Amino acid sequence: MKKLSSDNPFYEFSKIEKKIDLNKYDNKITTFYVAQGLIEIELGSKKLEIKSNEGLLISSKCKIKSIIIKKDTLAFDIISNKKKEDLIFFKDQGDKIDEEKVDLYKTLANHKKVVKPWGYELWIVWLKDYHVLKKIHMKKGFKCSLQFHEKKYETNYLVSGKAKILKNFHINKKSTSQEAKELIKNRDLLKDYSKNVDSPFSFTNIPGEIHRVYSLEDYTAYEVSTPELDDVIRIQDDSSRSSGRIISEHKN
Repeated sequence: MKKLSSDNPFYEFSKIEKKIDLNKYDNKITTFYVAQGLIEIELGSKKLEIKSNEGLLISSKCKIKSIIIKKDTLAFDIISNKKKEDLIFFKDQGDKIDEEKVDLYKTLANHKKVVKPWGYELWIVWLKDYHVLKKIHMKKGFKCSLQFHEKKYETNYLVSGKAKILKNFHINKKSTSQEAKELIKNRDLLKDYSKNVDSPFSFTNIPGEIHRVYSLEDYTAYEVSTPELDDVIRIQDDSSRSSGRIISEHKN
């Protein structure tokens, strides 16, 4: 396994490689996702296949007996410690969020597409008390909001393309957008806090860390985070979007 996320108390995000310690999944909430290829997972008497662009959510009640990774497969796992008896899957319906209880496992396909000014996101899994997985595609020459989070931790893993990453400028995580603007108005964040990266590359943002991603080429990334998806404080945005989840982007 190749760990992609920095240490945090909420999730561990890893690239799956050939040697797997199955014990690490015991009594945990786990999401598997196949970006390309195929993996086979044996749960009790069931053998499940996860194909390209599909995932599998497994509750803490399941015991994984085996995992077989086919050649040339790119796949990930996200593991969270069990907190609650009920495992709740959030389903984004645009102006409302439905809840679905997952008993043993749930296959993940036909992902919600959220169109952004700079590209799009696919929302693969959103769990009430645990973690989120999204696929992000940004078109060349665009950038996301200059932003920070009060509670949300997030890890991005670029799998294709090139980007400029702005991060590592930390402020009080309870700051308002206006307070953040005052703090940075005489600073050149792009000069002092950014660097160009090629894929593959991973980075983690923590609460109170101002960050932004610029696409130097079309790029694709997978983002794992804690579940507070409304927790986006926008300091600057090319489309003048306000803070929080933009409902109009979710109505499709």
